[in-house]
Amino acid sequence: MSRILYRAILGEEFDRLPPQIRDMHRFAARAKGTAGVSQGRSWAARLICRLTRLPRPASNVPVETSFEPLETGERWTRRFDGQPFQTDMLPGTRESFPCMLERLGPFLFKMRVTATAEGIDLTPEQVLLGPLRIPPALAPRPLGRERVVDGHYHFSVEVRFPLIGKVFGYQGTLQPSEFVAEAEPAADPSSLEAHQRLAPAAD
Repeated sequence: MSRILYRAILGEEFDRLPPQIRDMHRFAARAKGTAGVSQGRSWAARLICRLTRLPRPASNVPVETSFEPLETGERWTRRFDGQPFQTDMLPGTRESFPCMLERLGPFLFKMRVTATAEGIDLTPEQVLLGPLRIPPALAPRPLGRERVVDGHYHFSVEVRFPLIGKVFGYQGTLQPSEFVAEAEPAADPSSLEAHQRLAPAAD
C-alpha cells in the first residue's frame, strides 16, 4: 500500500509534480543521501538550536530519513550523520488551502503546500505554541522546497525568526533505499520506471 499523505493534501495537484518527487512521497519508507546543516550566527539563534536540540552544523554528511505511518499522518525522522531530528506531518482538514500540519515539540506549523511542475513549496500560514496562536510578527517562519536537481530529489529548509534572522537550515539530496511495497509501482508503468531508476543497485 503506497503512502497517501501528500495525495490527501494536494488531490489532483499531486499529479503535477515531477515523478522523482511523487515517488518519494508514495513509495519510500526510508531514503538516504547527503546533506548540509547550518545555524544562524547570533547567540540567540545558537541558543534556540541548543534548547530545541537541533542537529549541529555540518557539511556534506550522510543523511537518512524514515517515514513512519501514524494514525492520521506520518512521522519523519531525519538523521544527519546520526543526529536525529523528528517531526510529525499531518494533513490539515479545516483550512481553505492545501495544508500540511508539522508538529515540532510544542510548536504546530500550518504550512501552505504548493505543487508545480518544478516541485513543492511549503510556506507558513499560522504558527501555534500549544493552543496559543503566535502573532505573525513574532512567529518563526520555516520555508521548505522540494525540487529535482540533476535527476535527483533535492530538499531545502530554512527557519527564520523575527529580529533574529536565520536560526536553522538544511539541504541535500535523497534517494529511496527502502520501499513501503515493492509491488505497488507495477500498477503505474511510469512510476515503475522511476522506481527502478531510483532503486539502489544490488550488491
